[in-house]
Amino acid sequence: MRKSFLDHPDIVYIFGAYLIAMPLAAALLTSCTDNQRTKAFGGSMSVQIPCDQQVFDVTWKGEDLWYATQPAPSDWKPAQKRFTEYSSYGMIQGEVVLNESRCGA
Repeated sequence: MRKSFLDHPDIVYIFGAYLIAMPLAAALLTSCTDNQRTKAFGGSMSVQIPCDQQVFDVTWKGEDLWYATQPAPSDWKPAQKRFTEYSSYGMIQGEVVLNESRCGA
């Protein structure tokens, strides 16, 4: 007679570990900020830049995203800028989309 996998003596421990690990992993992933998730796990996040500000530089400092802006000239047209990271092995790739806008437009 064939035994069921439930008859394995360690199944209770394996199932118990699974019941503990999955909610813990879900809690850790949902408790991260967008910055942390995008940088550590890849994916995408979007940042709305204050109106009439033009982005000219962006960088990570630790887990924080820093971007430098300057007042936009009168003939400036807002743009969507992408700050993209490619890992050396191509496994985790993150992207930050910076959305510029005009005031009152």
